[in-house]
Amino acid sequence: MRLLGIGPRELVALARYQRRARDVPGPLLVSGVLAEQLARELRRGGDQELVRTRGEPTEAAALVRVVAGAATAEDERLLRSATRALVPVVVVQTADVSVRLPYVLPEDVVWCSPGSGFPVGEIADRLAAGLGDHGASLAARLPVLRDAVAHRSAIDGAVSAAFLATQKAAAGPRLPVLALAQARMLSDLAVTDGREGDGESGSEAAAQALALPLGAALGTGLAARALVRRLPRHARLADGLAAAGATFALAAAFRRLPHR
Repeated sequence: MRLLGIGPRELVALARYQRRARDVPGPLLVSGVLAEQLARELRRGGDQELVRTRGEPTEAAALVRVVAGAATAEDERLLRSATRALVPVVVVQTADVSVRLPYVLPEDVVWCSPGSGFPVGEIADRLAAGLGDHGASLAARLPVLRDAVAHRSAIDGAVSAAFLATQKAAAGPRLPVLALAQARMLSDLAVTDGREGDGESGSEAAAQALALPLGAALGTGLAARALVRRLPRHARLADGLAAAGATFALAAAFRRLPHR
């Protein structure tokens, strides 16, 4: 039995995705100048064990390295180790932002003006970008990351929806594919905001976890499709813009729902 093109196989895949989204990939590793101070900021209100100041990058979900000017031998060793292990890196530069650092992209360097405190919001934004799909489970336990990870999920979801909506109809019905992508985004947001992974189990809880994001995504998709069909001229660009806008609005509305 299939509902609007979505059958048991797709539901099982979505349920598996929801379970994986709750898996914590590891702690954040913060090291370098004033690492303990920055670690306290990132731990605030969250799980203290998920922000560490000792260890190796290969065992971390992401590395945050605080440097003062040019890279030291230890800076370079840690950055190289993280890069080779495909661990996301954020560098906080406290001395000279114009210095080129090895093994790190310029957009992953955050400038910290001396004496002004760490720019935690900007650091969280860069971590959210680097962590990608792995950010939700960390944000659930580290509230300082939540807004950044949720915003990144909404942006990625909108971009994905726009791409899917502009594909030719010959590739197959677009509504179920869009709805499943949006449901995955909403599942990530549910984890990010602490709505999932609180120990609930059983068939009723599992059904509820599937029904809310999928129902919201299908409703949004049907409304967006009806809107596009009312336009005087139908074009794939309009499909993409409508899908992106509807997806971003869906994410914002979903986050405003009260926690159960």
